[in-house]
Amino acid sequence: MRACGLSRQKQGYARSLCELVVSGGLDLAALPSDDETAIAELVRIKGIGRWSAEIYLLFAEGRPDIWPAGDLAVQVGLGKLLGLAERPSEKDTRALAEQWRPHRGAAAIFTWHCYNNPAL
Repeated sequence: MRACGLSRQKQGYARSLCELVVSGGLDLAALPSDDETAIAELVRIKGIGRWSAEIYLLFAEGRPDIWPAGDLAVQVGLGKLLGLAERPSEKDTRALAEQWRPHRGAAAIFTWHCYNNPAL
C-alpha cells in the first residue's frame, strides 16, 4: 500500500475498513437508503469523514442527490458558475445547492468539470 502512496496512517484506515467488510461488520450493499443516515453510518468508521462518505455514495452507489459541499473543487466550480466574487464556504455551498434537490449529484459533477476549465 505504501507503493500506492498511502501513508502509514491511511494504510491502517484501509486495513481497518477491509477487516470490517470481511468480518461482516460493515455491509456496503446494505447501507441505509436515506443519504444522511448512510453518511452517519460511514463516518463512524475510523478514517472516513463526511467527504469520503459522500464521494463513496455519489460514485460507487450512484446516489443522485449527494452534494459534497466540503470539496474545494465543488466550492470553486460553484462560485465560478454563479459568478461569485469569492469561493463560497461549505455552509454557503450547501445552501446555494438546495434548489437543485434531488439532482445535486449531477450538479456536483458539473462543478468539478468547471473547476479548472478555462472555457467555462
